[in-house]
Amino acid sequence: MRVDFFKTRERFDFFPHPYDIGNLFGPWKRNADSHFLLKLYKLDAGKYAEYYAYHLNHTIKNRVAGEEEFFRQLWHLTETRINYLQSKNPHGSDHEQNLIRIGKLKQFQGFLNGIDKWNARPAALVIEEKDLIIQKHLNEIGKLKQQVAELTQYEVKQKISIEDEHLPTLIDLLQQMRNLKLPSDRLLLRCDHKITYAKIIAKYFSHGEKDIPVETARNYFVEKAGDIPSKGTFIYPDQQLFKIVSIK
Repeated sequence: MRVDFFKTRERFDFFPHPYDIGNLFGPWKRNADSHFLLKLYKLDAGKYAEYYAYHLNHTIKNRVAGEEEFFRQLWHLTETRINYLQSKNPHGSDHEQNLIRIGKLKQFQGFLNGIDKWNARPAALVIEEKDLIIQKHLNEIGKLKQQVAELTQYEVKQKISIEDEHLPTLIDLLQQMRNLKLPSDRLLLRCDHKITYAKIIAKYFSHGEKDIPVETARNYFVEKAGDIPSKGTFIYPDQQLFKIVSIK
């Protein structure tokens, strides 16, 4: 890559920006890309976005290139350097260091892949990546279809119709059932959430041929001490038409 793609350190600058490349005695312009990578090897992955943005801003500010060209050049640089390091003698004394650098370069490429909004990387790589994304989405769609099929078996074509003005009567029966005890003195029905009963009523019953909103049913299950029932939640004695008793 051309040196003007990077923000280089000024000669004898004792307090350079942390992301400036080069050394105290000069930027070594002919090796600017290598200096860029040398600094990259020392960065944590969390700093990649800042490092990239710092040199991109320099490139754009000085009208060297636009962001897409900067991205293409940088991706090509990392890919070329990975291939170079992988081609080196695996038995050489620098093999361990090369493996570490390859790992850092691939990690940085992962960052670049995530910001490639132009599909600027090689077509084969982009196609392979998109194929993987498509397959992932197809798998997710398959799981969702299976979930829908499992849920559909509990749907009903016709709700149980409650005689008009007798919704409170059904609620009263459910309230009684919630308190029924077995000979073992354990509750017949156990559920910590009263909203479950409200949802059952809304899902499987209709009142006067009309659907029952969950909140309407829920209002009948306000039982905490100190609660003041809102309008329509109180079950009057003349609506309590049945009594569930145990068989001794």
